[in-house]
Amino acid sequence: MRRKSGKKVKKVFIIGDIHGEYHGFAAILIFAKLMNPELKWTGKHNVLVQIGDIIDRGLYSIQADRLLDVLQKEAKKAGGKIIRLVGNHELELIKKNYAITSLPYFQVEEYRNKLIKQIEEGALQAAYYAKGFVITHAGICNNLYDVLASEIKDITPVKLVKYINTVFKKAVAAGNYTHPIFNVSYLRGGPNSYGGIFWEDLRYLIKNYDRVPFKQILGHTRIKEIFKTKDGKIVEIDIGLNKVLEGTYSYPVINQKKKLIFKKVI
Repeated sequence: MRRKSGKKVKKVFIIGDIHGEYHGFAAILIFAKLMNPELKWTGKHNVLVQIGDIIDRGLYSIQADRLLDVLQKEAKKAGGKIIRLVGNHELELIKKNYAITSLPYFQVEEYRNKLIKQIEEGALQAAYYAKGFVITHAGICNNLYDVLASEIKDITPVKLVKYINTVFKKAVAAGNYTHPIFNVSYLRGGPNSYGGIFWEDLRYLIKNYDRVPFKQILGHTRIKEIFKTKDGKIVEIDIGLNKVLEGTYSYPVINQKKKLIFKKVI
């Protein structure tokens, strides 16, 4: 199937939290044919969505981040696209809460400034919509959806994502993180009854998502293998990228028919 432009209809590849595991991340990109062993983009017109939390824990946070910097530019030139979402680890660093980062002290401020610049330029965002799925770092629960639906006239998934990204960009520019999308719930050690899109806990989300009228893909909460609710409305993909720590090199792909397929590096 081809569009009138002659370009092949795009597939959307989604990769979960990297957390400094550069080698596992690279293995997935090569297996998925989005990158070759020379670290060049080979994904053509396809789309890659990285769900946030590139940094911390693993040893190669900066290397993974720099690889994405290069590939994002190469993908654009080739007619493809790399969407980079902000996770809670990036967010807390942006907020100057350095308690959870494992980056060396001398790199923190420089990296923070880089993130803010990329947000201003649109290279980093908070949410993305692809082929029937809303993709955020930690998901949208009933409570948060109710707030957003009250703020958006004639809400649709596309309008929702656009609104979230606008709220996020303005918040970073102003240094004001009071909107509920930034909530940190009790389950994650915060002051709120429910979490926002960066900090929601999976245990709460899977019990409180029935009023959200669209499918979601998220990461954030580490699990052993990709998890999907029976109704298919919640797909959790943070399965780790370090095999020594029982990580799994797996990822979902949304194909041309909007079907979600799970792949595993072999």
